[in-house]
Amino acid sequence: MTSSRDEELAAHSEQGPDALVALSQLALDHMEQGVCVYDADNRILLVNQRYLSFFDMSADIVRVGTSYREVLAHSARRGNFPESELDALYSARIAQIAAGKPFRTEQRLASGLVMSLDLKPLPGGGWMTICDDVSRLARLEAELRVQTERSQHALANMSHGLIMYDVDSRVVLCNERFLKLYDLDPEIVKPGVPHCAVIEHWMSRGNLPGMSNDEFYESRLEDVRRRKAKTLLVMRYDGRMIQAVSRFLPDGGWVTVHEDVTERLQYEETLRQQNFILDAALENMAHGLAFYDSDMRLRVCNATYRKIYQLSPEETRPGTHLAELIERSMAKGAVSSEYGPQQLLEAACTSIAKRDSSPMRRRMANDTVVSVRYCALAEGGFVATYEDITEREHAVEELSEQYRRFDAALNNMSQGLCMLDSSLRVIVCNRRYLEMYGLSPEIVKPGVSMREIMEYGCELGIHPNMTGARLYADYVERLREGEHTLHRHLSDGRIIKLNHKRMEHGGWVVTYEDVTERHKAQARVAHMAQHDSLTDLPNRTLFREKMGEGLNQVAIAGGAMAVLCFDLDNFKTVNDRLGHAAGDRLLRWVAARLKENVGEHDTVARLGGDEFAILQRGPQPQSAEELARRLVDIIGHPPPLESQSIHVGVSVGIAIAPDHGLDADELMKCADLALYQAKAKGRGAYQLFEPEMEEEARSRHALEQDLVGALEGREFHLVFQPQMRLDSCELTGFEALLRWKHPSRGFVSPTEFIPIAEENGLIVPIGEWVLRTACAAAASWPDVTVAVNLSPVQFRARGLVAMVTSALAEAGLPPQRLELEVTETALLDDSEATIEILHQLRTLGVRVSLDDFGVGYSSLSYLRKFPFDRIKIDRSFVGTLGESPESVAIVRTIASLGSVLGVETTAEGVETEEQLDFVRECGCTAVQGYYFGKPCLASEVGRTIERLNMVRRVA
Repeated sequence: MTSSRDEELAAHSEQGPDALVALSQLALDHMEQGVCVYDADNRILLVNQRYLSFFDMSADIVRVGTSYREVLAHSARRGNFPESELDALYSARIAQIAAGKPFRTEQRLASGLVMSLDLKPLPGGGWMTICDDVSRLARLEAELRVQTERSQHALANMSHGLIMYDVDSRVVLCNERFLKLYDLDPEIVKPGVPHCAVIEHWMSRGNLPGMSNDEFYESRLEDVRRRKAKTLLVMRYDGRMIQAVSRFLPDGGWVTVHEDVTERLQYEETLRQQNFILDAALENMAHGLAFYDSDMRLRVCNATYRKIYQLSPEETRPGTHLAELIERSMAKGAVSSEYGPQQLLEAACTSIAKRDSSPMRRRMANDTVVSVRYCALAEGGFVATYEDITEREHAVEELSEQYRRFDAALNNMSQGLCMLDSSLRVIVCNRRYLEMYGLSPEIVKPGVSMREIMEYGCELGIHPNMTGARLYADYVERLREGEHTLHRHLSDGRIIKLNHKRMEHGGWVVTYEDVTERHKAQARVAHMAQHDSLTDLPNRTLFREKMGEGLNQVAIAGGAMAVLCFDLDNFKTVNDRLGHAAGDRLLRWVAARLKENVGEHDTVARLGGDEFAILQRGPQPQSAEELARRLVDIIGHPPPLESQSIHVGVSVGIAIAPDHGLDADELMKCADLALYQAKAKGRGAYQLFEPEMEEEARSRHALEQDLVGALEGREFHLVFQPQMRLDSCELTGFEALLRWKHPSRGFVSPTEFIPIAEENGLIVPIGEWVLRTACAAAASWPDVTVAVNLSPVQFRARGLVAMVTSALAEAGLPPQRLELEVTETALLDDSEATIEILHQLRTLGVRVSLDDFGVGYSSLSYLRKFPFDRIKIDRSFVGTLGESPESVAIVRTIASLGSVLGVETTAEGVETEEQLDFVRECGCTAVQGYYFGKPCLASEVGRTIERLNMVRRVA
């Protein structure tokens, strides 16, 4: 009995050498290393995809039969090494290869990668190159060297002494600080010296362990034997106290860190004395005082606090909550009945939360008044003080109202104010004036002259490049002119507006207003009016202004100017997947790359959304095309966002003045048309405007307008193409195909209108109509399936699973009779989200197939992530089977892959008997195409079923 592995090899052998070559190539293309094999004439026999991607080389050039010199020339053109070095490099490599011995070399690419190249001769002639990316290894080695140097530097410069022993109690290392700390000889205390010798030398220097030498040595031996981490306090030869902390290592050794703690011990003793004094002061102070932790529980309070609130020491034990203290004091009648317990607690909580330490008046039951302050602490918790202010309130009650009014009016002004007498001496000034200039109230007070204030201000550096005498002289001169307003520009950037008004009996009232923000706001408004708030690039308004200036220069002085319009590919996907914050970071990154790559006199702008534009002077269109190529490459490789790699690119449209006009609107229209054409090419492309694009745009716009009303006007209908099983010639189902018959245009090809519908979102309602119509039609058929294509746009819209469920229920069609076809494009943008939706559809019982496999962004990872029921081989491979060996290899490989995975494989576009026989021989399980009949209307499906069943019976 042969093993399953032998059976698999036999199966591949039966399919012929081509299948084995294809599978070998498939395996090579998934290797981590790049591989290229040359024959004795230095021409390629075999090359894998990784080799091409490492050097950014084209498979159209580097393929079987290409000579080694052609490969090097292509690599030089891709920027991997200077073209001037081509001949020398080729000669050197050929000479080394001719020597017949393997050798290795490294090559740094323009992308920054460091490649390792192993060149080995082959026994039968020829040779091979194996390439690997060693960039990360090179970085790791450099980082290791840096880390080692840092560790050595840190050890040498640490403030603590350190010594390390190995499992045999011998010194591994010690730093300079350890030797100096104990005045030890580095010739004695060095790597390899036993622990006992270090201790003996340590004691010989006059260091004292706090016990006899024998006891200390035995104690340390016991610590080492038991591997017991320990902290010791020893006395140095000069009386300073050293703390030694030992920690044991997993390998059996240990490390001891030595720190001079003399000052710390002295500080702790001083702190103990201070705490004793503080406790005495706390208990004898006139104010009540209490300290609470962050949970509002009492930590400590004094006797005055207990007296005010009539609480005993037992009732104020540490840990008691403030709410409980309030309730106890109110129960004893200490607080006036006008307050409730909850009211007092909420007032305290609000004050602490706002970090408001202003006093709160509390009227007590005995008619005394207590001032309560809550001061929140930075490390958590708060301090409360309680002061009996009954007598003080009685004393100032008559004068306080008038003073409060004047003080409130003066010190709560938003402006600074200073009243000067006729000799320019201060009569009164408010707090805002002092704060505005940073002046001390001890210096600036009634009676001080304005000259002294100005000299004081200049000493503080408030007035840049100005002396007090000069400032005062200028001030007096301005006052002679009468009432006036002036602005002071202070050294910290603030702008103060001074307004002078005469007083009736002489002197001046001067008001001071900080207008810095007003001036900044005016500047910001002017800037914001012409700049984008996210990227700080010029906006559309400023861009049009710069364009107008540039066009005037071109018209007057000649030369040329290019307008480049940029649009990010797949930007919506980034927003949908990672959120708008990540999208904003991507836009800022793109803006930075654009600014880095333009000339000093070029203009970069964000026009809105993911649209950017550049104005570029210089020889055109060469300069614009070179810039576009560079930016397409740079922006096509963005950094990860939210720790996820993203797939974005940029499309660029280019218009040139004066070739395409000197009118700004006309030039922008030309650039937009070129941009649209670039996007039509696919992601990562640029396009120069061509006159025929205008006619194409008008035609496309007309088609788009007609498409808007096509669904409502019932201009769409479905046709159904039969699908056949190869082994039994049995009809298994029909694929629903959308057709549009325009009233005047006639039939419009799906290749024309489907991309437009996907771009403007109409594909979502059209797709729903197709699904519901196909399900309704299939409900009347015998037990065969109906296949419906899904657009990638439908996956990005919400409610796809619900819509499928509704369509099946409405038609009464069993889920297993519906097959949904998904293209690889739908999986590319957000494969994880799409795969999740596919799993939900599979849960309903719906079959799922992967359509057009082998084209676009084919990846075997899709087949690993989701177990598709069917793989559909694109008709482009079937149509070229007789003329393309590559198509033959691909069809065989996909059919073989489907067989291994247990997945059905359907060949599309079968039109001849030869193609039918060939796809059967390749191992495909099903087919569809014109060979079995053209797609038919729903009304003709019954006759088609009868015809195909008859053919099957005849066969």
